[in-house]
Amino acid sequence: MPITPKRHFDEDISRAESLVLNARSLPSTTDAERLVRDDVLRSGWMFAVGAMDAYFCDAYVHCLTTTLRAKSIQPSVILPAFVKNIRIPIGSILSAYANRPNWKWRMATRDMMERDNILQLEKVTKLFNPFFPDGQNKKLFGEVIDVWIQAPHATAHLFGITGAQFAALPVGQAKDRGRKDALKYFTSRIGTIIQRRHDCIHNCDRPKNTPQPIGNHGSVRNVIRDVRFLVDQFDAHINTEFLDFLTRIGCTAVTRNGLGY
Repeated sequence: MPITPKRHFDEDISRAESLVLNARSLPSTTDAERLVRDDVLRSGWMFAVGAMDAYFCDAYVHCLTTTLRAKSIQPSVILPAFVKNIRIPIGSILSAYANRPNWKWRMATRDMMERDNILQLEKVTKLFNPFFPDGQNKKLFGEVIDVWIQAPHATAHLFGITGAQFAALPVGQAKDRGRKDALKYFTSRIGTIIQRRHDCIHNCDRPKNTPQPIGNHGSVRNVIRDVRFLVDQFDAHINTEFLDFLTRIGCTAVTRNGLGY
């Protein structure tokens, strides 16, 4: 993966952290002051989810663009069926990019994602799993979750189990059940984070009559921590696996080098 999507994410998630840090220092004596402080915390929450969405969109654009460029550079590359079935704007492909002839693929995929978002783990799975090999425990979010649970910054708050506890589970039904429970917990946690962003965007965090309590700065800081963990783990995974994908579709070393891999 190029550094830009992750660099932008790191910059944006830092902006979310700055908002939370700022909220911590705001006065909260009166109801009006508390509401302002809480709204700054909500802004930090929304920034974090927005950073995650932008990262996944940019990462998908890169994967698809690189695949199409590979075919353009090396006609013998065999495009997988899922790539052939993707509909991209014909106008972007036909546009002239004299100085950067392969730029049309990036513009086409960016135009395709312009009005889209990736704010569901199910959608992350649907878009990215085709790039991962079958039968090698590389798919999201199957047994790859084993590695994530035991990653240095993983928490029971995110998975419902610590890495040490998961590692101690015996292989077999207990391990399978532990993995299933951890994934369910993880999916629920990320889903809750995303849903709260929707509540803030669509109804000012007022799904009923009054704004929902946002908690203190520590609660929102934990949200940002969990979003950062998800993107960091995914970025490491796609960095490892995408080169293998290019090899599987027939890219030569010369082509991979031309693509930056």
